[in-house]
Amino acid sequence: EGNLPDAYPPFGDGAPSAGRHLRNVFYRMGFNDREIVALSGAHTIGRAFKERSGVVPNGYGEDTATKFTCPMHRARADKSTGVGMPGGKSWTANWLTFDNSYFHRQNDTKDLLWMPTDQVLHKDESFKVFFAMYAKDKNLFFSDYAKVHKKLSELGSKFSPKEGITLD
Repeated sequence: EGNLPDAYPPFGDGAPSAGRHLRNVFYRMGFNDREIVALSGAHTIGRAFKERSGVVPNGYGEDTATKFTCPMHRARADKSTGVGMPGGKSWTANWLTFDNSYFHRQNDTKDLLWMPTDQVLHKDESFKVFFAMYAKDKNLFFSDYAKVHKKLSELGSKFSPKEGITLD
């Protein structure tokens, strides 16, 4: 329905490229290129499953896990083993750790997910400026991500009272 970006062409909105598709989806919600790249950085955590999104051949369980989604991989910030339910395919090696590793392209394309809508972020002239900034500065990514996540979370929300409430 155009609420989230498509993973691969042909794009549902008819866009001729991944960059145009991302802009079609996010510009209508009031996001700019910097915010699109910051939101995409959320892919530093999580993974995709065949059964949920269909964008990867990797499903639930050890049989289809990658080296990064198998039970013995250390994806956690504390470096302990344990990935919960094994399987799927992640964008980053340490997909249970929120950091800026999404912006550090790894060469392990066999075991990591990297779709056209990810690729365009470091190739498109406007997107790649922010991609490079976030690769160099984790704190800048964290700051920008927090702001844009809040904006996304509150999109279309109406607050009463308008000034919000404060919890002590």
